[in-house]
Amino acid sequence: MVRKITDFVYVIEHEEAANNVIIIGKSGAILVDTSLFPEKARSIAKFVRELTAKPITLVMNTHYHPDHTLGNIAFDCPIVAHSLTRSSMSLFDGEYLRSLGIEITSVKLPDIIFDDKFEYEDGIKIEFYHGPGHTPDSSYVYLPSEGVLIAGDTIVNRMHPEIVSDSNLNLWIKTLQSLPKVKHVIPGHGPAEDHSCIEHMVDYLETIKRLLSGEIGVNDLEKSKNFSERTHPELLNWSIKNLIS
Repeated sequence: MVRKITDFVYVIEHEEAANNVIIIGKSGAILVDTSLFPEKARSIAKFVRELTAKPITLVMNTHYHPDHTLGNIAFDCPIVAHSLTRSSMSLFDGEYLRSLGIEITSVKLPDIIFDDKFEYEDGIKIEFYHGPGHTPDSSYVYLPSEGVLIAGDTIVNRMHPEIVSDSNLNLWIKTLQSLPKVKHVIPGHGPAEDHSCIEHMVDYLETIKRLLSGEIGVNDLEKSKNFSERTHPELLNWSIKNLIS
């Protein structure tokens, strides 16, 4: 589903897959995250042309996970990401790609990298920050003039997040607490909402930490709407296994 967030920002929301965000600049469009499948990425490019009649002039990857990056191959423009995103993506070999069922033999790596902050302006000022936690390379996009935060998987809304083997809960919470307070928050997965979804994400991770410390039990999670009302509970079980392995 396509949702208009502001006059210059649209999000293609997916029920389960990663969201794609379109920022309409003065001379071109900027795409944040490119999806898992190249054919879906090409459909996104077609939609952008129909929406704006402007070319996609820049792609941003919020972190290395394939559902945010493998669609890069469909775009002939600069791709910007954190330096750790590029290094992690460089490890995607043929065997890994085949395991995902993706019919590509190589990936398109970011060709513009940053360590702390990247800035870009095309009628709209775009700030791209490193914000580790979900993964070491996780980053988020901030549009001050639009009051929009594009969070990648630092925020997952209304469904359980994937806590992966290289997640760091303490860093993740620190990043969440440092995010700008804005009117529109676009998560990596789930619907865009207001700043409250950041607070819900902090509470979620703090509760996971309490579970790991033995302060609460798994049954206690069912008492929290922040857990019981999220979809895909199988991801919670998977995440806990990652944390204790």
